[in-house]
Amino acid sequence: MRRHLVICVGVLLVSALVSGADVLVSPTHPSIRWMGRFDGTNPLAPRMSYPGVTLTIRFEGPSLTARLASSTDHTYLQVTVDGGIPKVERLIEGPQDLVLASALPSGPHIVEVVKRTETWQGIVTVLGFDLPGGKLLPAPEPPSRRLLFIGDSVTCGTGVDRGDCDMDPYRPSNAVGSYAMELGRRLAAEVHLVCWGGRGIIRDWRGRTDVLTAPQFFDLALPDEATNTPWDHNRYSPDAVIVNLGTNDFNLSIGPVPEEETFVSAYVRFLRHVRDRHPAAPIILTEGTIVSDEDKQKPRTTLSSYIDKAIARLGDARVIHVAATRQPGACGDAHPTKAQSAVFASELEVALRAKLGW
Repeated sequence: MRRHLVICVGVLLVSALVSGADVLVSPTHPSIRWMGRFDGTNPLAPRMSYPGVTLTIRFEGPSLTARLASSTDHTYLQVTVDGGIPKVERLIEGPQDLVLASALPSGPHIVEVVKRTETWQGIVTVLGFDLPGGKLLPAPEPPSRRLLFIGDSVTCGTGVDRGDCDMDPYRPSNAVGSYAMELGRRLAAEVHLVCWGGRGIIRDWRGRTDVLTAPQFFDLALPDEATNTPWDHNRYSPDAVIVNLGTNDFNLSIGPVPEEETFVSAYVRFLRHVRDRHPAAPIILTEGTIVSDEDKQKPRTTLSSYIDKAIARLGDARVIHVAATRQPGACGDAHPTKAQSAVFASELEVALRAKLGW
């Protein structure tokens, strides 16, 4: 209920601004380019929860301010003005104005806003933009190439910025530094991150099966378990789909590795569903960077073999397995650092270039 109140308050604030001297530009204005999955059910208040959702705004004027509403105090955005040094902004719960750029010289400018953090860390409602004395310009054309990543916290970029082991636990989450968005930059491709930390194919990191797992949130624009807003797959047709799942299913702190038939059959059902939604796209499967073979059950080897068995059962030549090098993480956290994520990106890059001819 509180989240809906925040949105209603924000819409009222937009109405007040529109009636005043400054007119708030709609967040879904055709000149504003969106990248990533978002809930556009209400075009006056689109919501973004997945990390990596990016807004690109090209304009003339001395300043640009965003009207936003956050569901928590733990959401971070990255703001870049004219390709300069990115600035990290922490939002507070509720509606707020965020100055994206100020004291700009005359001429055209480009501001890029990226949601760094995950769904569980907060949902952001975008209510509009204020350009006093300025005007929007047509946004740059989007890349012609498209990639879709389905995964967990590693795909979301959790922990990639933890240079200080004692820093705010939310701030190190940085989708921009994830292997997925790094790969998108190298391949000049648009990227959609469909990921949720702690979730797997059949269970989450605690062993729970009564929460949204990848086969469920794959179909959602807003994977908030209270609303489960659906996603229209026709809105985005990727050239390739990369699936990095299994880490949380193979969390040995909750028990033994998953039973083979249970896991493989669930993975096959999921892949068939992905294929149904994206019939032409190659699908790359990987076991990721975290799972190790330190336990006598050899979980990494087991996960890898389950992936191969799922592919064999599918019998689809466009589905391939790309093995990843295990990474140690840092600061007592198994999530890969930014440098380790870059290594992972390199391994996937070789496979994607070969598969797609890029």
